[in-house]
Amino acid sequence: MALQQRTRRTRENTAVLLIDHQVGLFTGVRDLTVSDLKHNVVGLAKAAKVLGLPIVPVTTARDSMWVQLSPS
Repeated sequence: MALQQRTRRTRENTAVLLIDHQVGLFTGVRDLTVSDLKHNVVGLAKAAKVLGLPIVPVTTARDSMWVQLSPS
């Protein structure tokens, strides 16, 4: 198997993908509090914005019982 050359991450080839950050799904996380989870996600999004990275929020079931994406 041949070694592949690594590509350096830049603003042009990198994005921050936020998957299923719906309000109702936050309560399913057990290893940290909902408040800490929200704080971490908001901090990541703010850092991405400052760095000029595109932020792509996606959800698998927008109109389901889990309600909307977190407004933060």
